[in-house]
Amino acid sequence: MQMICDCQYSKSLLEFKPIVNYMSIKLTPKRQAILDTLKQTHGTMSAADIHSTLPNMDLVTIYRTLELFTTAKMIKQFHLASGQAQYEHQSEPHHHAVCVTCEKVIHFKAPDAKLKKLLGIADFDVDEIEVMVKGSCAKHA
Repeated sequence: MQMICDCQYSKSLLEFKPIVNYMSIKLTPKRQAILDTLKQTHGTMSAADIHSTLPNMDLVTIYRTLELFTTAKMIKQFHLASGQAQYEHQSEPHHHAVCVTCEKVIHFKAPDAKLKKLLGIADFDVDEIEVMVKGSCAKHA
């Protein structure tokens, strides 16, 4: 089944349509712009980074949208050593290694099935695994 969309929104609207409908989220042009910015960036962004990319958008709108998208699990949020929240859209599940000196973020994959087995938690159904490894990058080792 092929979907054809002649609307102004990009593919991300179609991708998140089940979530948008379930959560009753209205994907406004501003929210779409934030989502597209995150999807086009292969890495993490802070609210300030997004604001510098979208300077005509109010920073409060960006923060509220990021909170909404995080709650709806449309994007991921994590905190670095500086305490500043970072956001990203994950097209594929992955994990993060963070340098504690320069806060460089390295993305890596680890099979969830192996991680679940390694964890060995009895009487617990694991829905999602998020791994953040902290240490030093090659430059700061």
